[in-house]
Amino acid sequence: MPVKASDVKQLQDYIEKGWEFHIIDMLHDLKPVEIAELIEALDEESRGKFFVLLDVDTASEVIAELSSESREDIIDGMSDKDLARIVQDMDSDDAADLVGDLHAERAERVLAELSPEDSFDIKALLKYPEDTAGGIMQRELISALPNATVDEVIAEIRRLHTEIQNIHMVYVVDNRRMLVGTVPLVNLILSKPDATMAQIMDLDPMTVPVDMDQEQVANLFKRYDSMVMPVVDEQGVLLGRITVDDVVDIMEEEATEDMFMLAGAEEDLLSSSVIRNASTRIPWLFVSWVGGVLATFLIRGFETTISKVVGLAAFMPIILGMGGNVASQAVALIVRGIATGASSTTNFKSIVIKQIGVGILLGAMFGAMLGAIAFFLYPDELRISVVVALSILISMSLASFTGTLLPILFYKFDKDPAVASGPFVTTAMDIMGVAAYLGIAVALIF
Repeated sequence: MPVKASDVKQLQDYIEKGWEFHIIDMLHDLKPVEIAELIEALDEESRGKFFVLLDVDTASEVIAELSSESREDIIDGMSDKDLARIVQDMDSDDAADLVGDLHAERAERVLAELSPEDSFDIKALLKYPEDTAGGIMQRELISALPNATVDEVIAEIRRLHTEIQNIHMVYVVDNRRMLVGTVPLVNLILSKPDATMAQIMDLDPMTVPVDMDQEQVANLFKRYDSMVMPVVDEQGVLLGRITVDDVVDIMEEEATEDMFMLAGAEEDLLSSSVIRNASTRIPWLFVSWVGGVLATFLIRGFETTISKVVGLAAFMPIILGMGGNVASQAVALIVRGIATGASSTTNFKSIVIKQIGVGILLGAMFGAMLGAIAFFLYPDELRISVVVALSILISMSLASFTGTLLPILFYKFDKDPAVASGPFVTTAMDIMGVAAYLGIAVALIF
């Protein structure tokens, strides 16, 4: 349920008056995510005053739910020791994310305040890129040797259940930590107390390579409908696990990233300064500007043609606009297909051919319609109708091809396919559309 404005106002009033008991009473029935939403609605100074009233357990859960801006406001006013207490209570993946956002010197000071075990786990996670399985996994898990009995493993789960969240699976490892099998929690409960892990384990568990891209990890979870997966290195050594709640965050993050990239913007621009807003958009808009300048010079080269048949200029905007729209639709379709796994390296050829067919069909339909309008407006210039019809057919066919091919090429070269969108594809279509239109006009009219 969204935060009520009245609750925020009341909380702000309590903070200003220093009524700590009223604040604590107000938070009594709220979940961590709801407390985080309240913090997001407060001003910078109030966030810090409010956060220090939370107990360590609650604070460690709340801080993981905050935006980077709110988290930074709070952390800046905390001592290294207080921050370390919160980090120590967080899941290792969330703790690594928080420490990774600190500047190097403070990160070292906070890590020095932690227990050797917690410090080791966080450092082990920080060595992996953020967008890989290693960067999103958590180290906390339940593991057992093959000869461990059901009774022994259940006793271990009871001992660790307060330290390890969301226990879905027991991972069976040998003396070298090599993953040899898995036992779902439900199978563990239903098995005889004296049965060993070797007798009840799945010998062929689904695993995630530590260097796998997080988007591929999300697709793997979706494909196999999994709640949790173990992460292993090249030798099969168990390193950690990824749970479905992490995957949900990945899907949201990737979808948001692609959406903003399609628009040539960044997610945090709404809360950024005017200068940052402008400077971030400049590179993308510069691409469009360059394309527009090139198209202008191209049109200037056909001034004689346009001056002789003025009617040609009337249809240029719609031909360029339709081409740009088709290209943008194709890009969005392919980027989404890559993100969901519907488009793979094995079917790219058939996808390109299919989208070219779609472009030809759409171009033929809209070309016939626009040609008819051109004939209605210029009945004495049949050639204009033919030029317009052919131009929009070629423009939309090229647009479908370009909008399909560009994200595929980016993906092939390990670049985010969403980068191929927006200014790149529209700029390409402006130039190709002008060239096709005026080139056909020269060929058929003069």
